[in-house]
Amino acid sequence: MSSIEKIYGITKQLFELMSHPVIKDTRDDVIQRITSMLDHREELLKEVQPPFTENDKRAFEQIVAWNKVIKTKFTELKQQIQLDMVQLKRAKSSKQQYVNPYQHVSTSDGMFYDKRK
Repeated sequence: MSSIEKIYGITKQLFELMSHPVIKDTRDDVIQRITSMLDHREELLKEVQPPFTENDKRAFEQIVAWNKVIKTKFTELKQQIQLDMVQLKRAKSSKQQYVNPYQHVSTSDGMFYDKRK
C-alpha cells in the first residue's frame, strides 16, 4: 500500500468522523482521535514522493475535496467550543454575583477624607 493510499484511508476516516455531529459529552474523545489521525497523516505526508500514478492523482483530488469539508467542520467545532467557554464564563460570573452581590460596589461614596496630618 502506497503512502497516498494510507493518507486516503486516514482522510476518509477523518471525513466520516467529522460528518457526524460532535456531542458535547464525547467531544474530548473525538478531539483526541482527530489529533492522533492528523499526527499520523502528517507523518505519512512526509513519505510521499513522486512520480504519481493516475490512481494516486485521483485519490489526491478526493483528499483535497474532503479536506475542504473537514476544515469547515473544524471551524464549526472551534466555534462550538468558544461558545461553550463564553457560556461557562457567564455562568461563573453570575454565580459569583449571587454569592457576593456587593463585590463591585464602590465603597468610597460619601466618605470624608481628612487631608491634615
